[in-house]
Amino acid sequence: MKFLKKIIEIFKDGFVCDNCVGRQMGQLLTGMTNEQRGKIIRYSIAMSLDSGEKIDVDNSNFFGIKFHNKKIKTSEPKKCYVCSNLFKELKKKVELITKELEKYEYKTFLIGCKLTPVLIEREQELWNKIGIEWCESIKTAINRELGKEVERITGKKMNRKMPDITVNFDLNSDKVELNVRSIYVYGKYQKLVRNIPQTKWKRKIFKTSVQEIIEKPFLKMIKSKSTSLHGSGREDVNVRCLGWRPFVIELIRPIKRKIDLKKILKEINKSKKVKVKSLKIVDRNVVRKIKFADYDKTYKAVVSFEKPVENLKGAKELKNAVISQRTPIRVLRRRSDKMRRRKVKDIKYKLLSKKKVELTITTQAGLYIKELITGDKGRTEPSISSLLYNKVKKIELDVITIYSD
Repeated sequence: MKFLKKIIEIFKDGFVCDNCVGRQMGQLLTGMTNEQRGKIIRYSIAMSLDSGEKIDVDNSNFFGIKFHNKKIKTSEPKKCYVCSNLFKELKKKVELITKELEKYEYKTFLIGCKLTPVLIEREQELWNKIGIEWCESIKTAINRELGKEVERITGKKMNRKMPDITVNFDLNSDKVELNVRSIYVYGKYQKLVRNIPQTKWKRKIFKTSVQEIIEKPFLKMIKSKSTSLHGSGREDVNVRCLGWRPFVIELIRPIKRKIDLKKILKEINKSKKVKVKSLKIVDRNVVRKIKFADYDKTYKAVVSFEKPVENLKGAKELKNAVISQRTPIRVLRRRSDKMRRRKVKDIKYKLLSKKKVELTITTQAGLYIKELITGDKGRTEPSISSLLYNKVKKIELDVITIYSD
């Protein structure tokens, strides 16, 4: 039989443990462990020997089995020539893993391992001899056995799709590395003051940022090491955002996973600089949706001109106009130079003084509003400046509505 021939080949070169024997037939039958398979297979070969069949195998594979018809001399086996008795030592490995896991709060986990070169080589030699028709890899078997034991000790569950923690166990050094899944919290924020950036800067030019104000109570509650703020666009440092901007804050490598969002909301909103609302835990996919969302916006700008403003009604020409806009000079160092066309959906104006105007402008997503006002040295056409034949001295800009719902 093809099956028995494979087993005999496995037993020829020395002692092989039940786990490693069972793995070679791991795709046959269900509802049993590899160790159980291996024991059944071992006794099957022993029965063949006891029935009088001549089989050329290493007899140490039958140590402890009592033969009835034949006297077969068996010696106590040394180590399994495939795994070096690794499966017997896995409980000690599990102690190392659970010790590291104790530091974190989690419900689900997944285990992976890095094999030693010797294990890889021995398995490959065996597979070259018997093929891989019904085999299960030693890596898969080790991961599963480690996982079952961790489940038993911790009461937590393995999850192959989205575990809270992924354990990487290095069999070369017995080192445990934990990859802790980030927690993602969606919300909307307002930036009520000027001169704070949306995210942290590498150089500490500003005292704080929207990110730092939002992250502070999170870091305190869940002991996360750091955060990343993913906003649906961003306002400039000197621009207020009085509309509600969607964002996701990523809590990186959290020690705790239980979050009281009502408490967090209350703590953040004590700030006079930033307010948030609509906090909820989401999955990672929402980050991409947020980053690539295109929301129309309404801006309010108080604009000071060099000369007294005349023919202000000329600004009406921008309503429903399509603006041709090259990448602004101020962002050329980080963005490619290309032409984009965006629509101005509405514009209202109010003369505040001879040289000062209040503009309320609703635009299609992606239109640079400052450049719509200044003209950016001719890179944006038409512009408020070009229509009024007047250079802009100063702009105080607010985002007042983001049409995200």
